[in-house]
Amino acid sequence: MKRPVIFFDWDGTIADSMPLCIGEISLALQRMGLPALPDSKLMECNGPTYEESVAVLGLPQERGEEFLRLRKEAEMELVPTVQRFFPGIREMLEELQTFADLAIVSNGLQEYLELSTRVMHVEDVFTRVQAHIPGKNKAEALGMLIADLQPEKCVMVGDRLGDFTAGKANGIPTVAACYGFGNEAEYAQADYRA
Repeated sequence: MKRPVIFFDWDGTIADSMPLCIGEISLALQRMGLPALPDSKLMECNGPTYEESVAVLGLPQERGEEFLRLRKEAEMELVPTVQRFFPGIREMLEELQTFADLAIVSNGLQEYLELSTRVMHVEDVFTRVQAHIPGKNKAEALGMLIADLQPEKCVMVGDRLGDFTAGKANGIPTVAACYGFGNEAEYAQADYRA
């Protein structure tokens, strides 16, 4: 018998990854020999895809590939010591597992999500972990998971507008994780708030 599925965004919903985001981008910029940027600017990169972060930071396009490579390297270095849950997340996941399958739909890279779930000891909690697929948006990735899993019913939980847009594009209810990295205007787009 099919079970309900709760689809979660990772960063800002499960993981309190803002310190990681700031640290990895700062380290990448330092390694590129570029000036440091204020944390407020770096924080804008938590949510968009890696590729989108080049434009968010205003980096020269010709150095985009270098930045992406160095950011990924820095991220993988820092995950084991910097990645963390929001308070109460582990307990929430344990409780939800009793009546639903749990899945991740993220703009993060596959290696990042694999390392994060392993370091945080939740790799066996999620039925599926869907990383960013180049050339596809979150709505398309979520649609692929729904088609594959064919859940009895499902919901999308996230903290940014892209999460709610993805859920609505697939005709499923959305829940705003209001403790995350979004803002009131984004949370207002969700069907429910947590």
